[in-house]
Amino acid sequence: MTASNSTDKTLVQGLKEKKEEAFRELLERYSEKLFHLALRVLRREEEAREVVQEGFLKVVTKIGTFQEDSSLYTWIYRIVLNEALMRRRTRHPEREIPIEDYLPRYELGVATEPAPDWAKLPDRLFEEGEVRDFVRSCIEDLPEDLRTAYVLKDGEGLSEDEVCNILEISKFAMKNRVHRARLVIKKRIEEKYAR
Repeated sequence: MTASNSTDKTLVQGLKEKKEEAFRELLERYSEKLFHLALRVLRREEEAREVVQEGFLKVVTKIGTFQEDSSLYTWIYRIVLNEALMRRRTRHPEREIPIEDYLPRYELGVATEPAPDWAKLPDRLFEEGEVRDFVRSCIEDLPEDLRTAYVLKDGEGLSEDEVCNILEISKFAMKNRVHRARLVIKKRIEEKYAR
């Protein structure tokens, strides 16, 4: 059993025993991820927040039925996804975009324009863009000395000697700053995405 499963098991036990700290941990651990999930489905922030709240309410009221044959996150993810999909279905019909404008065109069986790159799906592109924006904000939030060393070394790809020369610091100091910057960025990414 992995450490994360063990943690989930403890959390599930706390939820089943109606412990307040378990409910608090549930919200802290999953609110943001579930909000992003609901937002991706609904594309409306207010509705996404409502769906997440409804999902948490279901989790709290149905935790006794959770069989633990999947991870807690998977179970909660499915509840919120279903809530979001049901909410979306009950909306008034949305304007649909004709897909013909986006499909490849052919004349006599030959493509008349270059085929689009299907290697990356729109959801994946969205996630990559979101992560990229978050990493940028992490870098911007670093203390100036760490940010400068990190940007020069990892962002610009300069050699250690070049960075040391530009900043007029020793190699030890430069490595220390870059290492600390990487640790801060890594930790913030883990806190946001790796739960």
